[in-house]
Amino acid sequence: MDQAGLARAIDELAARDIEAVAVGFLHSFTNPDHERRTGEAIVRRLPEMGVTLSSDVSPEMREYERFSTACANAYIQPLMGRYLKGLERELQQTGFVCPLLLMTSGGGITTVETAIRYPVRLIESGPAAGAIFAGCIARQHGLDQVVSFDMGGTTAKICLIDKAQPQTARLMEVARVYRFLKGSGLPLRIPVIEMVEIGAGGGSIARLDALKRIAVGPDSAGSQPCPVCYGQGGSAPTVTDADLVLGRIDPHRFSGGKIALDAAGAEHAIADRVGAPLGLSADHAALGISEMVDENMANAARVHAIESGKDARARTLIAFGGAAPLHAARVAEKLGVDRVLVPANAGVGSAVGLLRAPVAYEIVRGRLVRLSEFDAAAVNQLLSEMRAEAEAVVRRGAPTAELTEQRSSFMRYRGQGHEIAVELPVCAFTDADRTPLVQRFEAAYRRLYSRSIPGVDIEILSWVVSLRAPAEGRLAAEAVERPGKAVPLSHRAVFDPDRGEFVDTPIYWRADLVPGAQIRGPAVIAEDETSTVVSADFDARIDRFGYIELTRRES
Repeated sequence: MDQAGLARAIDELAARDIEAVAVGFLHSFTNPDHERRTGEAIVRRLPEMGVTLSSDVSPEMREYERFSTACANAYIQPLMGRYLKGLERELQQTGFVCPLLLMTSGGGITTVETAIRYPVRLIESGPAAGAIFAGCIARQHGLDQVVSFDMGGTTAKICLIDKAQPQTARLMEVARVYRFLKGSGLPLRIPVIEMVEIGAGGGSIARLDALKRIAVGPDSAGSQPCPVCYGQGGSAPTVTDADLVLGRIDPHRFSGGKIALDAAGAEHAIADRVGAPLGLSADHAALGISEMVDENMANAARVHAIESGKDARARTLIAFGGAAPLHAARVAEKLGVDRVLVPANAGVGSAVGLLRAPVAYEIVRGRLVRLSEFDAAAVNQLLSEMRAEAEAVVRRGAPTAELTEQRSSFMRYRGQGHEIAVELPVCAFTDADRTPLVQRFEAAYRRLYSRSIPGVDIEILSWVVSLRAPAEGRLAAEAVERPGKAVPLSHRAVFDPDRGEFVDTPIYWRADLVPGAQIRGPAVIAEDETSTVVSADFDARIDRFGYIELTRRES
């Protein structure tokens, strides 16, 4: 290593008053020695400097993704470090003695120390908590195939969940130049729960594009100036305004009656900005906005499932977030899904998921192993070291819990440019395990591509060890179902998209419904946080956990 060149670089850091630095060398995922020596030299000279080593934050091949991840981590480290240290200090001064834990993008809970060291792992923590919430519901109901639908104020997130485990990935993008356009952002190679996200939330703004087509989002009215119907100065029509005009939201009981909505203002904005240029009435323009949102979400879910080698139609849709229950039935119709669950506390599903997430940590190591030259002893040593590193982190938040270990690897045919995730058994490998590993890879490859390639060597690029403590507590207590027809609280005109007109629709108050209550669609089930629209194709009932279950009627 060029010690003189390193000293000059550190001098420049000091002269320019740099707060944090990322260190990235080309082959450090194989040999991190030079990166570590560089980091030590920086800290000796500048002890207050935040230092991120690419071999620590993302020790895998492909230097561009590794360097961009290290740079993002270094960029947010000073801010996150100051904030989290201050928060922990203030909690202690207030009298809190419990540990402060934080959610990661991979769906686990981690400690403040780890979050300060790797804040880049927290970037998608909120949506990840929602997927954990849906996974808990899937486990509670014994559902093997689920698609979660989380629609809030600015975006909608869709995640595939199998056997109560959300689908995961190793790469995500942030700061896209073109929002939602893959490849236009900064790649981060971190453990994440894999979701598809579109700009369709309650506050998403509707407009006409250059071809006079209705377009929704990705920009949002946000909390200021809010949708028009909030009466806070907003002038651009939004999805919430459309839902109000269509009769799905009660303007007098919104948020438990704490906020009176301006239905006339919402109708005027939609008529002026969308309806008049297209020669449509306000209600048909509102339907156009809603249909564009629902079709975009259904199409995103459909494509995401196909790209994952899965079928969305066979799944149960779990809808949560403030806006999802309003749109879930229509999205299910477009997807061909026959069952929808709207859990209790749907409006704050991500917060509930955070409380249910396990203390967990994931370690990834890049180590090229060709199966034709499989060395079981070397692999066992690597996995043992990774387990020990992950356990050291998890034990800070769960010192005595019984831990569950999961292993996987990223494999490919030799000569290919990209790899696929393959689950591995948690065991001590022997050299005879080469054949079972080949079989695991080929099964995963066929699921994605409907074929395998005989006669080509297979190689493992990266190894993954995930360790987690059990989550405690239950989402909801069971109750005895007492089947019976529910009695509506009132009636209201709600727009039927299939008939193209308003229909007198029964309105039910969710708090009045007991397990076993049955409702025939069309109907609206209202509550303080949201409303569930039961379309004419579905019937609803309250299940033993107090959840709303929508089931498609047979033709």
